[in-house]
Amino acid sequence: MPLSSPESLTARRPVEAEDVFFSTTDPKGVITHANDTFLRLAAMSEEDALGQPHNVIRHPEMPGAAFRLVWDELEAGRPVCAYIANEAKDGVRYDVLATIAPINDGYLSIRLRPGVEELRGWVLEAYDDVAALEAQYRDAGGSRHTVATRGAAQLAAAFREHGYPSVADFTRAVLPREVEALVRDLPPINPATARSGALGVVLMAVEEIGRIIEPFAERLCDFEQLAEQISAERSAVTPVLTQIAGVKRDLHALAGLLRDASLDPEIDELAELTDKLAGFAGEAVDRLETVPVKLTELQRHLRDLALRISMLILVVAMVSRFTAEVISSGQARGAEVQLLTDALEHGLAQVEAETAIVMHLLRQIPDLVESGVRSTDKVTLRLDGWGAKLAAAVASGELGNRRSDVTALRDSVLTATRDKFIALTQIVGLSARLRATPVRLDLERVREQLDLVRSGVADLA
Repeated sequence: MPLSSPESLTARRPVEAEDVFFSTTDPKGVITHANDTFLRLAAMSEEDALGQPHNVIRHPEMPGAAFRLVWDELEAGRPVCAYIANEAKDGVRYDVLATIAPINDGYLSIRLRPGVEELRGWVLEAYDDVAALEAQYRDAGGSRHTVATRGAAQLAAAFREHGYPSVADFTRAVLPREVEALVRDLPPINPATARSGALGVVLMAVEEIGRIIEPFAERLCDFEQLAEQISAERSAVTPVLTQIAGVKRDLHALAGLLRDASLDPEIDELAELTDKLAGFAGEAVDRLETVPVKLTELQRHLRDLALRISMLILVVAMVSRFTAEVISSGQARGAEVQLLTDALEHGLAQVEAETAIVMHLLRQIPDLVESGVRSTDKVTLRLDGWGAKLAAAVASGELGNRRSDVTALRDSVLTATRDKFIALTQIVGLSARLRATPVRLDLERVREQLDLVRSGVADLA
């Protein structure tokens, strides 16, 4: 039965917002840890799950291509998220969004209820199409390699058709939206859960980390919108650069004509002034030509920051809920708490690194734009006097048969610079928005709480 069919969707086991759960595997995908929610949804005991390959819960209608693309990302060292239909041991289907990342010598997978229906919907339809294609290749005698390769190519094409050039782009875009939906719907941990002892220290500290990063969670959508805005406005830089480079070229050519046309000292002074204006235009080009490159970097790092923050929020939710689960059950699960703490520390380090890059670019790009604008101002503020002197030189007859060429270049410069390079207005506006974009994380408070988590985990040993 196709994954997207109404009958198959209706028969699913419900996954609730609070059902944030995890498992870990070794490098070959063999399950090494699984929490109670994983076991409940999979209808398994711990003995059933541990030591089994993770595909023990694979739904038969899931295309191999989906897992091929996931493994490609993991083997490249990148985190990946994917909508997955699983089949429990009792034969009942349940759907999750799985976020998988390398950790220690294996992989950590945190799963949650899919919360963005329009995304999950077309992905399931794409899975059905790819699964049908894979079946055709298998029936035709295709090897496993051929089936996987052809299926992965079609699934990647489906991602591109929906605006995701790669699986990495899909992960960057989808996880922040899903985490926003999770944060919106996630109920609080039962206030009656004990917050004493080593595990209580861990729980309270992780909950405080969650409160510290909450403002970031609320801004994930803002980061994505700014990245989209940058993509739309980046193209405005190219015509400005072309315009200013053309002014520089015309001014240099005009200065040469002036020197060749007369030995009059005043004309020579005018040639020097023209060269100086060309130099100012050159300064503007030097400063502005790196802006499109830096905007592309910023766009990528904003999305990477949103991804890393999303993963950190997800790990915080997982650590707090698993710790509460362990407190309530009375089980000794120190190894799993330690593993999730490692993931929390790793996630925080990645957020810190991406935040530093984004903050640097948010300062650097406006500085480049403003420096370039100051250089263009040095041109435009001198244009009236320069144009009057040039008109007088043309009228004097000193320029001989070069007058028409000088006039044409002068008119070209004046036309290009009219209204003070009006095309710069859009870039200056974007620059101002970048400078006003707040990206602040109270890392000192987070580290203090992380130290408490570590001390609590150490006391469990």
